[in-house]
Amino acid sequence: MLRDVDQTPGRGGASEAPLTLDCRITGDPAGRPVVLLHALGNTGRSWDRLVAVLSAAGRRLFVPDLRGHGGSPRADAYTFELMYRDVMSLLDRHRLGPVDLVGHSMGGHVAWLVAQRHPSRVRRLVIEDTPPPPRDAAAEAELRARSGPADGQARVISLYQEFRELRRTGELDSAAVRPVIDGLRKADPGWWRRLAEVTAETLVISGGLSSPVPRSLLAEVAERVPRGRLLAIDAGHYVHRTEPERFCAEVASFLG
Repeated sequence: MLRDVDQTPGRGGASEAPLTLDCRITGDPAGRPVVLLHALGNTGRSWDRLVAVLSAAGRRLFVPDLRGHGGSPRADAYTFELMYRDVMSLLDRHRLGPVDLVGHSMGGHVAWLVAQRHPSRVRRLVIEDTPPPPRDAAAEAELRARSGPADGQARVISLYQEFRELRRTGELDSAAVRPVIDGLRKADPGWWRRLAEVTAETLVISGGLSSPVPRSLLAEVAERVPRGRLLAIDAGHYVHRTEPERFCAEVASFLG
């Protein structure tokens, strides 16, 4: 197993220059590359079960920690645009493409940006229970009104409690939590339009009725992708953790 990591300590700057992510590289060096992007408050270790399954199938795995997480640098800014640039820098540095791309929640949103903006770089795409952004300003206002300030604050507090161990060990920059949540709640009509530009065969996985992300919304996302389809597994937001055998089998079969 190899690691691709920036040895420079400290925080990244607020510039638009991408960060060098700490990335575990494993599996068959001659295998088709798969890139796995984790959720907010997780690290690349959250994919260990899937890494084992895909490695056994002869794939080459690239498993980065996204900015502010795990062994990757902390930063002065956390936006999806900057996370997208970090991942594109990783793909370019290793001359990867087309790749199979798997993303969960925050990582899924980054994966969507790569697949929308660079369709030729992604062969197959797996998106696990990733909430799409509101379609427009009205939808954004409705989402904020539905959650409310008190509820929104409660969600952030709950996330901080869930991520306590990573914060204790220094593997999560607390400053990343609020911007990521706000980024997912910001209207982006262009994002919805660009779904039609995704050429990768796409599997959108819903956590079913147990997930806070509505299955009907993810079904609409899958329908807008030319070669997209929806798979619902009633396992909540962390499908790969709650139903690991089913998740790994479905993803391995889809990636081929």
